Amino acid sequence: MAWNTLTDGIDINCQQTTKLLDCTYRSLTTDPEPEISARSNDTTLQVSQLTLFPQKDDTTAILFLVDTSDPNRQNVIEKNKLQIKELLSELKPHHKAGLASFDKSIRFISPLGTSTFLLSKSVDSLNATGKTTELYLNLIKAIDSLTSFSAKRKLIILFSDGQAEDKAYFHSDVINAARKSGVVINSIGYPRSVSLSVALQTIRRLSEETGGNYIETDMSYNLPIIKLKSLLDNMDNGGTFSVALDELYRKNLPSDKVSLIFKSKHETKSITVPVNIKVTKQAVPSRPENTNTVIESARQLTSNNNPPIQIITKQPDNEAINLWLWYGLPAAFIIIIIFILITLFLLWNRRPQSSDDASNNYRPYAYLIADDGKETRYPITRTIWRIGRSKDNELTLNDTSLSRRHAEIHRNNNGTFDIIDLNSMNGVYINNEKIGKAELHEGDIVEIGDIFLRFTLLASDYSLEESTVMQKTKVPITH
Repeated sequence: MAWNTLTDGIDINCQQTTKLLDCTYRSLTTDPEPEISARSNDTTLQVSQLTLFPQKDDTTAILFLVDTSDPNRQNVIEKNKLQIKELLSELKPHHKAGLASFDKSIRFISPLGTSTFLLSKSVDSLNATGKTTELYLNLIKAIDSLTSFSAKRKLIILFSDGQAEDKAYFHSDVINAARKSGVVINSIGYPRSVSLSVALQTIRRLSEETGGNYIETDMSYNLPIIKLKSLLDNMDNGGTFSVALDELYRKNLPSDKVSLIFKSKHETKSITVPVNIKVTKQAVPSRPENTNTVIESARQLTSNNNPPIQIITKQPDNEAINLWLWYGLPAAFIIIIIFILITLFLLWNRRPQSSDDASNNYRPYAYLIADDGKETRYPITRTIWRIGRSKDNELTLNDTSLSRRHAEIHRNNNGTFDIIDLNSMNGVYINNEKIGKAELHEGDIVEIGDIFLRFTLLASDYSLEESTVMQKTKVPITH
């Protein structure tokens, strides 16, 4: 059993293995080495095996993630470059760093574990070129990349103005992914203006709810080095410890909670973290009756010429078993045969669908042909035919440039077709012209996100049909 708990002062993970509670913790306060004790109800539990982070083979994976979504923010990117290089100079041997940027999609520029020299060179390539800011989606992708990297601790240092234009991904998606993978988000906020600085609350909350730090630059995007260093220091503290649960088992005390107390060495305050455990009460075996007492009682009963008491043990009654064998099994067999006969009867009497009906049900109204080199054909089989990234669409295309429900094609009563944009993020274009609703004609090119599709009413075997050839005919006889 494992638990993950985040408080105002402690980020702790515990796992119970029978009579032992193994925990790792990270302090969110200024005291990196608190005194640790444990209690359950009124019982004090032994805390042992304390080790501090980092040990010899411990590593911390750090991904620098830079928002490059707005070309007008190139002056901010230049500040980001200088600040990342200052952080690189503060890295320690157990830090394994990498670099990525994002706008509409994420780009991994340098993988985790790249040398400081090569990372510094990669930083120089950062430029603000994108237009759309998909903050939440790209944070989830960054978390996924850290999840696959082997490290005791994992950190994203986010450089952003807090703008997020996601419509399918949300704040809670990022928090859930980060807590599940043990990823901390430290962030630096860059206010675009006084009025737009409210957007920085977005990344402040991301840091607070993942156990990270948030710092904010002035309006000229400057930060003192001591604040930058705090983005690394808050990961290099805490450690591991174990809590022995033997005392609860020895005293046979049922319990479902252990209170871990973290007390500051330099201050009087302490933090108490309740952690769930599972301790089952051991059954106490009944004490067997003294054999000598039983023998003595038997002797007294047989004295004075009294006949001895005979104890007769009743043999197991097999009548219930025999009843099941003689009546239950045949009845179950008969029920199964009746069920099979009813099923065969229903199948036999089912009216077979005529070939004409089948062709009408499955004959497509029209087709969309993908510009993918294979000319994949997507048949339009319903009068309302939805396109998007979600699996409940008639046409599901797994491409992040599409919205979950991007567009609909409607077949009208007169046989014409209309396409409607469902308020998608990247819009719908017909022959390079953006539309909200438009009628489709033979050969129209439909652009949804990065996907190009050609509309046609013709089946795939249309070109194989031969035209009628005029033959010479006899001249009619006239009188």
